[in-house]
Parts: sequence; structure tokens; C-alpha cells
Amino acid sequence: MKSCPLCGGKAIKRFELAHTTVWRCRATGCGLQFADPQLDEINLARAYTKHYYPLNGNGSEVHYENTPEEILRQMFGKARAKFGPLAGKRLLDFGCGVGRLCHLAREHGMLTTGIEPDASARQSAANTNGMRVYPTIQGLRAAEPNTSFEIITMWDVIEHLREPWKELKELSALLQPGGWLLLSTMNAGSLRAVLERERWTNTVNPTHFYYFTRKSLRSVLERAGFCEISEWRFPIWYPGHAAIRRIVHRALMTCRLQGQLLYFARPGVIKTTKTGALQLEKRGLD
Repeated sequence: MKSCPLCGGKAIKRFELAHTTVWRCRATGCGLQFADPQLDEINLARAYTKHYYPLNGNGSEVHYENTPEEILRQMFGKARAKFGPLAGKRLLDFGCGVGRLCHLAREHGMLTTGIEPDASARQSAANTNGMRVYPTIQGLRAAEPNTSFEIITMWDVIEHLREPWKELKELSALLQPGGWLLLSTMNAGSLRAVLERERWTNTVNPTHFYYFTRKSLRSVLERAGFCEISEWRFPIWYPGHAAIRRIVHRALMTCRLQGQLLYFARPGVIKTTKTGALQLEKRGLD
């Protein structure tokens, strides 16, 4: 047995892959699924070069595409309806890749900054969008020590992080009072994931270290100090999907078995009560 990296509970083996073993925490309030062992830094860098950012730059070897622009446009339309006018708001995209999300945010008048560890993708984002892109949160803080943001996005990134609760906690400190984290990840509790198991694309991907369900994602956000955690549910029109596939997608959403989890949350403030217990309170404008 393994210990869960999130809660320390006992984890059982689900199945083995060519590059790792997938485990699931047995703790009732957790249920985190994770890869152990994780790729080391050298092999992880090779995997990113092979699967996401080929050195030839022509995209012919890309195995895992970043989120299509059409889906991100839908997200911004829903974000405008939910959070009000976006123009003038400062946005940080954590794991910005080549800057596609930031490019669309700028079309809405937002002021964008990115964080991207891959040097090739970071250079492409800076050259294409003329935006400030840093390799780490620490690099951003060093260059802009007083910066803060109304919105921080983490789009299909959390599953790639070695200890995502740590980055999330650091990001919460960069949000302005009343600010929001918008997070997306693949649903390990989806119908496809359950049926395909070790053949599921997001399990096979060697750069993925975690596979989240609603319960485990909420647990990670709570550990990082977030509150007002809510699932953001709206039908997504995927490029190339015909009418039948769109009907199926709506049905899966109704049954909560869709492939994507979208969440938003606000950072909380931890206070000590009179009894000495720790209490998480929202950090808002009111």
C-alpha cells in the first residue's frame, strides 16, 4: 500500500501503466487518485517536448493538444455573464502554454500575465502575444512584488503538478480581495474514465500525476485554503461534434458523468476561534 500524498490515508493500487502505477486513496473524505512513481525531471522534460512542444515547432509530433480556442471562447462568454465586465481586470494564467487563453482574454480587454515552466512555450507566448510570462510563481513575485489579480486561471494544469495544493496556496495569495480562481481538469469519475480505466487518455498521459473526481478536487482546494468552492456547469460545444454527440454530452452533464470538471473558488482566511480550532472564512470585499 501507498500513503495518499494529500491526506496521508492508505491508498490501494488501481492498475499499472507502462510508466507508473495508479493508486486511489481509501479515505472517505478524499479518494484522490494519483500516479506513483512520478517521472523525474529529466524524463518529464522529455515527455513535454515529445507530447506538447516539439522542438521543430511545426506541431507534427504533438500527441496531446492544448484546449481548443472554441472552448476557451465559450468559457469567456460564460465568465462575462457570471462575473460581469472583464475589461480592465487583471488575469494570471498559471500554466499558460503558448498563451492561447491569454490571447483571448486580451480580446476582452483584460490585462494578462502568464506563468509557464516550459522554456519553448514561454518564449512562444511572449513572442506571439507580447505578454509577460514567468517560469515560476517566485519569478513573478521577484519581478512584480506588489502584483495581484482579479482572476487566476488554471486550465487543464492541476493534474500536471507534483503537489498542486502547494501551488494553489501560493496562487491564493496573489488574488485580490473578492478575486476568483477558475480551474478546469479532466473528470476521473466520468463515464469514459470509468469504462476505459488504464486506456483512458488522461491516465496514459505520462505528464499527468493526478486524476481528479469532484470529491478529491474539492479536498485539494480546501487544503490550499480556498472556500466558496462551486462547480461551474454549462454545456460545452466541442469542435467537430455532430448533433448526436451534443445530445450525449448534455445527457452526461445531467448525470454528472461528463469528461470535464470546471470549478471556481475564492481564497479564504484561516482564523483561530476561541476554542483554539482553525476556521476558514471567505476573503471578500464585503
